Amino acid sequence: MPRKIATRYRPSGRSARYQVTIFRGFKGKLLVLPFSQDLDADKIHVQAPTDVIFLGGGPISDLSDVVPLSLRDAFLKILENPALKGRDLIQAEEITPQISFFNKYENILDFETDLAQIVELIILFCESEGSLAELGAFAMINEIASRLFLVVREKHWNELSFIKLGPLRMIEKRYGRDSIFVVDDASVGMRGNSASDVSMEALKGLLVPPLTDRLARPREPTTFDARRSGHVIKLIVGLVQEYGALKADEILSLLKILNVCDVSQQDIYRYLLCAEAVGWLKEVSKGSSDYFVARATNIDAATIHVKVTAEERNKRRRRLLIREHWKVHDAQRFKAISEYFSQGAGL
Repeated sequence: MPRKIATRYRPSGRSARYQVTIFRGFKGKLLVLPFSQDLDADKIHVQAPTDVIFLGGGPISDLSDVVPLSLRDAFLKILENPALKGRDLIQAEEITPQISFFNKYENILDFETDLAQIVELIILFCESEGSLAELGAFAMINEIASRLFLVVREKHWNELSFIKLGPLRMIEKRYGRDSIFVVDDASVGMRGNSASDVSMEALKGLLVPPLTDRLARPREPTTFDARRSGHVIKLIVGLVQEYGALKADEILSLLKILNVCDVSQQDIYRYLLCAEAVGWLKEVSKGSSDYFVARATNIDAATIHVKVTAEERNKRRRRLLIREHWKVHDAQRFKAISEYFSQGAGL
């Protein structure tokens, strides 16, 4: 736990007084965060602030290319897909080419494993070596396996292979046969290993009904588990929502206040990349600092109670006081928050 130093500030134009906690971050920098001493580590709940679907499978091409390279590529090219309406669709290929990616993750599969824990559903077309590797990794983690919707070609489903008798059978037994959808090649236009003649309309007709049913299942906030990276990512997003904008070292210190102590500086940067990948956070650089600002949503990614001794227990008023504090004491941070939302990026 950081060493607490009781200090009081009076926000400009307000009569309220409140404590801040001062502690040291990366490289011994002093950090000041209002109300951080009031956060209660007990009974934290987390949930996704927006609906995101992770899509994996065979090779993909530009959306303007009318000839699909794979079943996944054909699915991406479906126009007016009602099953995905109002949801964000992400793919690992959109993130991994970034220059800084391998400064944070040693390999793509680790990234996909973290990312898969924060999405609503994982649609995986089991049609390539890469997607089969994903299936093997995802099936071993309950937090991920329960979110899988697997699309398997009939000829592969009928083969007594390791994939069929291993991960596919395990998914079927644990989570139900409706977690797997078997596609007959002839019904969609597959010719051997070529997807060039696949009909997008036929594929849409097959997949939209089961996907719509799957996505209609209700979801409830989950009790926080610090051992799950997906839970920590959602907690980080919830903390940024609370404070408006945070730096990486501040996030690490707040996690320690909440008794999340087994997270390293490198972990923080990895988790922030995941949160950025799904559009929950955005990095905004001002002056000599890099801030992470939260996208405006109707849902808090984390429900964090405050202690009964807290000086301000009303969430809305507390958040207004925090932003007033930044306006008076950290103009660059306040500017990062204001500009992000004034551009409409956070709305």
